[in-house]
Amino acid sequence: MKRFGSLTTYIGCALLGATSAMAGEQTGQVLREAYEVPVNTQPVARFDVGKKSEAFILDQRQQGPLLFRYVRSREVFVLKRVPGPRGDMMLKNDLGAVMVRMSRVGGPVLFPERNSQGIPAWNTGPALPLGPQTVQLENLRPALANIAEDLVTILDHDVTISARGADENSAWLYLDTALNTRSAISRILRNPDRKGRILPALNAIRLISAQKQTLVLQDAVLEIHLVTADGFAGRPSSLRLAGFLSGKRVRADKN
Repeated sequence: MKRFGSLTTYIGCALLGATSAMAGEQTGQVLREAYEVPVNTQPVARFDVGKKSEAFILDQRQQGPLLFRYVRSREVFVLKRVPGPRGDMMLKNDLGAVMVRMSRVGGPVLFPERNSQGIPAWNTGPALPLGPQTVQLENLRPALANIAEDLVTILDHDVTISARGADENSAWLYLDTALNTRSAISRILRNPDRKGRILPALNAIRLISAQKQTLVLQDAVLEIHLVTADGFAGRPSSLRLAGFLSGKRVRADKN
């Protein structure tokens, strides 16, 4: 029997980035700068780590959270600065895990999900800012419907996606959140938790504009409350969603 994913709407609700001595001193300075990451001199930069799949971009234009994206991926992570030992700065995601360590001496160290030992990285130059994709409100509905169809294939049962409170300025965030949710579900099914936790029953996903970012799972319905004014920081990452779903928690507020 053919199964269908569906997108439901709510009535009344909009749907819907010189001398030899001097030369030696300048060379040393250049080498130091190559391994250090001055926040103010290069606000958006690309970093390589020897593995092409792990290259990443850091967007440090804001004084608060940083934006991070693997070059190979479309997902943008919001990282929080947390002071570490010896003057280092730890950049943590919304799960509280360190993704990058910025050292006062030496270059940054990347901590990809599958390698907790850390991989040294180096600055390879400026990159384009990490900003939201342009999404027209009228295109949000069919885009969410396509994601629902993908989830039907992934989960092998009917799935609905509903959106409440979207407008022309926030349509991109709803779509971005739905994509993160699909990534999280795929991540759990691809890499089951070692403690035996599995994906819970999931029949509906509701994206709702709210004053506080919250995840709620009850009766096979996942509610994702978004703070649209906060941009990328107003929605959960795929890592947080995967951790929440595999943990079978009923509610999770963002600290």
